[in-house]
Amino acid sequence: PDWVSEDGTVILYNRDCLNVLPTLETGSVDAVVTDPPYGINYQSAWRIDKAMWKPKLKGDSEPHLEWIPSTARAITSNGCLLCFCRWDVERAFSDALCDSGLVIKSQVIWDRQSHGMGDLNGAFAPQHDNIIFATKGKFAFPGDRPYDVVSIMRIPAESLVHPTEKPVPLMSYLIRHTTITGATILNPFMGSGTTGVACVQLGRHFIGVEIEEKYFRVAVKRITEAQMQLQFPLERAS
Repeated sequence: PDWVSEDGTVILYNRDCLNVLPTLETGSVDAVVTDPPYGINYQSAWRIDKAMWKPKLKGDSEPHLEWIPSTARAITSNGCLLCFCRWDVERAFSDALCDSGLVIKSQVIWDRQSHGMGDLNGAFAPQHDNIIFATKGKFAFPGDRPYDVVSIMRIPAESLVHPTEKPVPLMSYLIRHTTITGATILNPFMGSGTTGVACVQLGRHFIGVEIEEKYFRVAVKRITEAQMQLQFPLERAS
């Protein structure tokens, strides 16, 4: 690992996930929650500040699927996977997940509550992301059955620290409804560490991998701050 929290509950790698995933033990993670490059060569907020997001995300020229077999192997026999994608590449991701032995059980829709751009005259205004929910073995929700439409406001473009950053409440919703306290969550494309922050807040262990150093550093900072918030809530809030 390139960074491990003092309590050992968070392990982060600043590397290509294709080099890290094969080293994980079989059945060592309870859930995978990830937002891989879709392969659509598009980034949020590109119109706001192109210089800020240069170069564009690595591996986004075509659907990135090579990570799936090793990831599926690492999931425990009753675990699950939640993979963000978009409608036009969902079939490619679904086929690769099924080929790796996972079973597609649901399509979860994230309603971002505000629409993006795209073809202003010839396409419906895009306001949602697709999330593939796949399971392994005899998965069962640990609590109440969650809904497959999650309505949570997206992060405003001017507030993003990563071009595809997801809001913490969204990741918390997915993690809380699919795992129990103490479970281990893996994200092979952790970006700015939002999944890790949610895991810290919910009492889950987290394994994150990020290839780009600048985002890896942001993730370490955010996760460290989240852990400090739990240890010293009054001091951090004042």
